[in-house]
Amino acid sequence: MEKVKILTVGAGAVGAYFTGRLAQAGAEVSVVVRSDYDAVKANGFEIISELGNFHFQPHGVYRSADEYPDTADYVFLTSKFFPETDEAAMLRGALKNSRTVLVLIQNGIGIEDQLAEAFPETEILSSIAYIGTTRLKPGVVRQKGASELKFGRFGGGASEAGRRLEKLFAETDGVKASFVENIAWFRWNKLLWNLPYNPVSVLGGGLDTRRMTDRGAVEALTRALMEEVRLVAAAEGAELPETLVDRNVEFTRNFPPYKTSMLVDFEAGRRMEVEAILGNVYRLAQKHHISVPHMQTCYALLSAIAEKA
Repeated sequence: MEKVKILTVGAGAVGAYFTGRLAQAGAEVSVVVRSDYDAVKANGFEIISELGNFHFQPHGVYRSADEYPDTADYVFLTSKFFPETDEAAMLRGALKNSRTVLVLIQNGIGIEDQLAEAFPETEILSSIAYIGTTRLKPGVVRQKGASELKFGRFGGGASEAGRRLEKLFAETDGVKASFVENIAWFRWNKLLWNLPYNPVSVLGGGLDTRRMTDRGAVEALTRALMEEVRLVAAAEGAELPETLVDRNVEFTRNFPPYKTSMLVDFEAGRRMEVEAILGNVYRLAQKHHISVPHMQTCYALLSAIAEKA
């Protein structure tokens, strides 16, 4: 049986981990990396994982997708979403054939639209990752906690390519992956956590999750933001039950305290995913004439901080 060919573009910690697991299961995985190119070209990736350490030596290592000489079955895009980045240009060299399926593992809402317009013949699998990964140094990744993916066809519905990818992940060690036909709901469900806790962790001056579940004013703010997310999600056709608010808060309260990814990026001087996590949702609220005063305030303040950084 011919190997499944995968190209991972933006192979940071998340991309190296998930597609490295697919390489373990027998897939032919190549990567596009920039800042870590020399280290990965020479030594591959070392993955330090609670589910078992492993070495991932990509089949090919490239500086851009234009250098990839083959036709991939799946192209994974795992870099963070920033609206000013021309992702279509990054991917065009790898999406020359319409049978190649594009898999997006990125946070936020509205991250698929530009690519769907640029590549109308390409099937897009939108994916949600539940995982803790850290790049310790070039070519070295640490994974902690969950190792789960949910993915579905952008726009909803059935997908042979999605089911095939689900079977591929079933052969890996440590990844719980599932294909769903309503991926938009799951994307909003994850945002119910991401939108309150990521911005507030930065705006609060470096709050970890324990301090944001203090049963006081900060927790009240995060709950208010969740309710605003529910309103916008409902207007977009994704009904999030009210019980999810309490569930999110209690889960976060009982989990060992940690810093959000946005706070980690801010403290490291890296760009924050302001638009994908917050700005796009605020604009949808405006489109539907929904009042979201807490979201509006957080977006204004976080945008000012991002511009200054």
